[in-house]
Amino acid sequence: MTYEDCWLWKRAFTEKRDDASEDEQEFFRNIFLAMREKVSQLVSFISSDLPEFTVHDITHLDALWEMGSIVTSNKVDLNPPEALVFGASVLLHDAAMTVYAYSGGLPELKKETVFKDSVARLRMEARDNNTNEFDPEIEMIATKETLRLLHAERAERLANTSWNSGKSKNEEYLIDDPAIRGFYGPTIGKVAHSHWWPLAKIAEEFKNGLGPFGRRTQNRIDLIKVACILRIADAIHIDSRRAPQFLRLLVKPSGISEQHWTFQGEIAVPVVKYEALQYSAASPFNRSETDAWWLAFDTISVINQELRDVDHLLLQLRKNWRFTAKGVIGASSPRELSEYIKTDGWDPVDCAVRVTDVPKIVEALGGEKLYGSDTSCAIRELIQNAADAVVMRRSIENRDSDWGSVSVRIKKQENKHWLVVEDTGIGMSSSVLTGPLVDFGNSFWRSPLAAREFPGIHSTGVSPIGRYGIGFFAVFMLGKKVLVSSRRYNSAFDSARTLEFRNGLGSRPILYATPSDKVPRDGGTRVEVCLDKHPLEEGGILVSKQFARETINLKKLIGLLAPSLNVKLSVAEAAENEQIAVGADDWLELDENQLLDRLTSLRSVFGEKIVETDGRLRFLKGPDGFVYGRASIRKPNLGGDNTGCVSVGGLRASSVNWINGLFRGREKTVTRNSAVVDLPPEVLAEWASEQARLLERAKLPDETKAYGASVVLLCGGEIGNLPVARYNGIWHRTSKLKNVVLDDLDEALVLFENEVRYDEDIDDVHPRSFTDSFKENEKVIFVPDDFPGTETLRSIESLFETCQAGNFKASLSAIFRSILEEAWGQVDKEDKYATVGTVYDTEIERDLTRFYRY
Repeated sequence: MTYEDCWLWKRAFTEKRDDASEDEQEFFRNIFLAMREKVSQLVSFISSDLPEFTVHDITHLDALWEMGSIVTSNKVDLNPPEALVFGASVLLHDAAMTVYAYSGGLPELKKETVFKDSVARLRMEARDNNTNEFDPEIEMIATKETLRLLHAERAERLANTSWNSGKSKNEEYLIDDPAIRGFYGPTIGKVAHSHWWPLAKIAEEFKNGLGPFGRRTQNRIDLIKVACILRIADAIHIDSRRAPQFLRLLVKPSGISEQHWTFQGEIAVPVVKYEALQYSAASPFNRSETDAWWLAFDTISVINQELRDVDHLLLQLRKNWRFTAKGVIGASSPRELSEYIKTDGWDPVDCAVRVTDVPKIVEALGGEKLYGSDTSCAIRELIQNAADAVVMRRSIENRDSDWGSVSVRIKKQENKHWLVVEDTGIGMSSSVLTGPLVDFGNSFWRSPLAAREFPGIHSTGVSPIGRYGIGFFAVFMLGKKVLVSSRRYNSAFDSARTLEFRNGLGSRPILYATPSDKVPRDGGTRVEVCLDKHPLEEGGILVSKQFARETINLKKLIGLLAPSLNVKLSVAEAAENEQIAVGADDWLELDENQLLDRLTSLRSVFGEKIVETDGRLRFLKGPDGFVYGRASIRKPNLGGDNTGCVSVGGLRASSVNWINGLFRGREKTVTRNSAVVDLPPEVLAEWASEQARLLERAKLPDETKAYGASVVLLCGGEIGNLPVARYNGIWHRTSKLKNVVLDDLDEALVLFENEVRYDEDIDDVHPRSFTDSFKENEKVIFVPDDFPGTETLRSIESLFETCQAGNFKASLSAIFRSILEEAWGQVDKEDKYATVGTVYDTEIERDLTRFYRY
């Protein structure tokens, strides 16, 4: 059926009617046909550079006249100006999906904020997935996404968009007649845009219709009628004309797009039966096409709901006309639909994986089961969310890099202790509070919704810490009663809303207007949690198993959790005055003692001071000045707190033995309790070599310096003159060890350990006697590849992805072997069970390696 055979076309432009003359019909018909000719060129134009963005030809748009006629035939008609607005809206709403709907083409489209946001978000996702963030395919995907997201809005402007014709510099429009363009153009654009609006907005925006254009018609336009016909016609048009086979061969769709082409290529034009649409298919869907069949079912279910919603709206508005179709046959049941859209070799049973008890799965995956029993993780997640909100607001409002703050307080109210985390960030609307915030696994900042709520947010280049959309749910580890009050930074004071969880995830939260005395004054968000446990009791937030064996205060806890945050963090306990726990990026400027004190919760272990303050903390800087860390090599702590850590986005992710200070890193796990430092190998090696020089001059035991030499080697540095082995009770540097081996020895008995440890299976002495009286064999060379804490030493290899762990000189044992080869030339070796020392007169034997000159 051609558009000229359709009910709507005939009633508007050819059939005799009392309210319109033939001249009027011809005038509006000619306006439409001229516009159609131009749009047909626009949508069918195939660029050799951009074939991906070609929209189906004009026959697809003409088909919407047929779709509209199917649901209106003998029930609803259009007068000539209504038909012009409907037809022109049909043309514009798909024409806006082409690059050429932008008079400046692709360069103009790339200036759109949505495009920039899309590229930035896709690159962020690529970084998250460790793929190429500069893949050219990203811009292609962003272009398609931008066209899809903006096409409805663009359609509204398209009727009045002009194209420059080149040398003559004349402007061309889709509607030639300036009077018609000026009068009907804005209305055509709005109706074209409206197919993406909620129905309630259509009812509100179009309730008054549009009066007649005096010089040409006496007919008014019922805009609700026109908008609803367009909406339904577009929704129900899923037949094979929307997926031409030859065009499919040219476009070569993939993924979900390929499934759309598959099912639409089989679907026939719907018919009306018993006031409902009935769809059918040309051939059954086989097992390889099951995904396409289910996509068809989902699409038809949406169409069914759309028809029902429109019919309900027309009843509410008491319209004296309604569509002939008010639903779709088979939409409520896969089995019923398979009677009309058949399957071959499989049964369409709806057994998709689903989560029946959402609170239970969230509780299982988002709380203690994921983070463990340490409640400090929940506080860290709240700080992360708050910091992200502040950084995003900084970016949108072009604020200074240290603007904004997060406060963490403990308050007592009616014999209950509450944890309150408040920020001066971007804030949340009601739709975000009730949507992404409580959507487990959906990171708002990394979703397209963020760009719609805050246009330009992704293209600022700011990358939020939050990635997984599960951090908020950790709050229920602290307590079941939670209040989230928020006001967007650019919204009115009375727009603030509070989402209240009264019994954790066991009951539905409620949303209400935030009381005036609780509204975040400067915009932002406040999260309040009624703590299940007293802060100072076992399991309370100030008794952290992760950092201490005893109670710590709130300031110390926050410093440990967020040691290098780029947002100011203040704290207050009970009635105490607020004080700053962490300044914005102050770790770069803090005194060495202050920084190391922030990184540890203990002052000493076994009488040995943890915080070494001998001025060896150094920056790790790249050629561009970027700071990867600030650290020094130290003796490992054997049973106490670590003064080294890796932070992700300013939040502690993992501790580091052997090293004081802090490194920036990226997390390896969802829970952020493990991280890696990804930095240029030359930066790591330069820092390690400098640490070797500092260690050499430091007033430290040689054993400690040998510890440091191992770390230096792992990090790709040069150990200089640090000790590498112990012989006859004396630690030897590389140069002196060469002299000893070269001048005094023809063979070397070597134990690749730092010390001999008691073995109850082979040592025929009392453990205490071994500890008190073991004496090393002076002829054995001890090369320490097994310092106490070797496992944490090995962890350095996984900590720094750029470690030279595969290098020949990456260990003291490798250094020792190279010395032997340099001193003796060719060297042979054998395993030997020999005496390594004595306890009184009892010999202690171990497996050694005997090296000898060849």
